[in-house]
Amino acid sequence: MKPAFLLAIATFTLAGQIGQYPPGSYPPGTYPPGQYPGRSPSGGSPGGIPGRGSRKTTRQEQPATHTEVVSGVIRKLDANSFELEAEDTRFLIIQFSASVPKPADLRAGDGLDVTATMDADGTFHLVSMKPNKEIAETINENDSIGAPPEEGRTGPPPTILSRPDATPDADDSGPPKLKRGKPVERASATIPDSDAPRETPNRPSRANPAVPPGNPHMALIEQAREAAATFLEGLPNYVCQEQTTRYVSESRQPSWNVVDVVSADLVYDDHQESYRNLQINGKPTKKSPEDSGAWSTGEFGTILGNLFAPQSAAEFKYVQEDTVAHRATSVFDFRVKRVRSNWKIWVPGQYVVPTYKGSVWIDKQTAQVLRIEMQAKEIPEAFPEITVETAVDYDTISLGTADKFLLPVHAEALSCWRNSNECQRNVIEFRNYHKFTGESIIKFDQEQK
Repeated sequence: MKPAFLLAIATFTLAGQIGQYPPGSYPPGTYPPGQYPGRSPSGGSPGGIPGRGSRKTTRQEQPATHTEVVSGVIRKLDANSFELEAEDTRFLIIQFSASVPKPADLRAGDGLDVTATMDADGTFHLVSMKPNKEIAETINENDSIGAPPEEGRTGPPPTILSRPDATPDADDSGPPKLKRGKPVERASATIPDSDAPRETPNRPSRANPAVPPGNPHMALIEQAREAAATFLEGLPNYVCQEQTTRYVSESRQPSWNVVDVVSADLVYDDHQESYRNLQINGKPTKKSPEDSGAWSTGEFGTILGNLFAPQSAAEFKYVQEDTVAHRATSVFDFRVKRVRSNWKIWVPGQYVVPTYKGSVWIDKQTAQVLRIEMQAKEIPEAFPEITVETAVDYDTISLGTADKFLLPVHAEALSCWRNSNECQRNVIEFRNYHKFTGESIIKFDQEQK
């Protein structure tokens, strides 16, 4: 079975998308609409959360098509389709048709009541629509809450329908979560599922070095913010090998089975990512990475850049001291509200830009980020994904020169389908970094006399 989940972090593009799988590639950093890897579309059916003790169906047992009646605001519009921001914070990509063509006077920003059908590929097709000025005013007003007017924010509203977190039964631990803290000494590095304060494990505390006056923890955050702001600008062109092992579990108690192994040469050239020599299970393929199945992007700075960008207004809270690769770090929990979020989570035909929370490990000496963990929160109930998480580990890497650069070395992405036991997991390794140059030298033979 091929997973259909994509982990994406967008526009800035918090580049980690989850979409067809989904953790995917939004333009670099987001999953392009319509380019979701082949997945069984039955996962698109909406529905509430069954009681943890009740029987859960597989996505194949759910109806492959359905009709949705939604109200929302047009955010993007072209000759063949439009993107509708719905009341429940989803963004639906709806296709016009010969029977229901694009009206000549339709504009981005218009409010609509829409009836659309979703086909077996997860694509929405317009059945009918009528103007709704009130919904446009409501959603646009909510979009402006908490966002400076100069940003022209058109993200999802911050306070509309959200999924209440279900409480598992005593014999059910709930959906799986990423195994956090790859190194043994980081085994305690977990993100709590609730918003309750994290308990500090029983272990010797580290003595803090001399710190500037004021709040030393927030001072470190500001140093990390400054480092992140110049992070991408300082990266040279390079190439590395990216290897992604994709897993799926279809049982109530997670049992991960390998779907395939995807390898590619990732080229970072002039701040753009591209892939070459894509192989699946060692065999060359002409598919693009995102069309091959679960895929993720954004590990190379967009996730990091978005977290510390002023526009995200992330709320940080110091948690504890820890070590990563023998480097002393401070651990902070963070939260980014939906109205400030840049993390897009895609599935065929729709996406959400959710509130997200997580933890970040910051080197106390260099202010470099060594690990980021993120969880999507407040996912609307009509969205087919119920759990989405990602984690990225960074380290200083030599590119064959005296200088070293902070680059990703390991990442994971996880998503689970609503009303189903099916979950997908990608484990990504970045290897063999070296400097990339596009220069070429052409030599001409000298004319023989």
